[in-house]
Amino acid sequence: MAKEKAVPFDFAEIMAMSGPYLNQSSNILYRMAPQTAARAAGVPTNFIGPLSKAQLTKGALGVTTMGARRFPLLAGGMQFIGGDPIGGVGTAAGGFAGAALGAKAGAALAPVTGGLSVPIGAALGGMIGGGLGQSTTRGLAGIDVNNPLTGPDISLGPIPLTQYAKTKKGVKRAAELEALRMKELLPIMEKARQQQFQRDLIGTQVQMAGQLLGNIYPR
Repeated sequence: MAKEKAVPFDFAEIMAMSGPYLNQSSNILYRMAPQTAARAAGVPTNFIGPLSKAQLTKGALGVTTMGARRFPLLAGGMQFIGGDPIGGVGTAAGGFAGAALGAKAGAALAPVTGGLSVPIGAALGGMIGGGLGQSTTRGLAGIDVNNPLTGPDISLGPIPLTQYAKTKKGVKRAAELEALRMKELLPIMEKARQQQFQRDLIGTQVQMAGQLLGNIYPR
């Protein structure tokens, strides 16, 4: 049986085949944030002439890197609005700093990777920095996510913002609901108790009457 010959991996050929799609993606990214893309490409913001492939790629990478840096801010803001302001601040601050450091680390590898390491480094740095920042701010505030009774009591009017404030409001609501339930049940329970008392009283009276008749008319 003839041994199959291994086909060499031709990275250049694959890149050549995907070239039109990469150019189209670069065009879309460039137009999403033209000012940022122009700065990254090294051309004036109002430049209307044709862009070289290298300039288009640099502009697209600049937009992608900006998105990777801004994403931790968006994630932290959503976390803040979602009821975790302390963790949200840590996610935003730590993620933004991590993305900036990751982009710088990726820039050092840009001559080898063609610039792709910059947005990848920013994205990875943002994720790592966001997690570390969230853990740091929660730790400084004394928040243990597994214990709802830890952390500060912070509310914005009637809206609880921290897990302790949410827990306190939940307990208060549960107590109010239980009080309302007891208010509705007490009259029913009292009526049932009175009816049971009347039945017991009648039973006792019948028993006493039977004993009295037995004494008067013994068998």
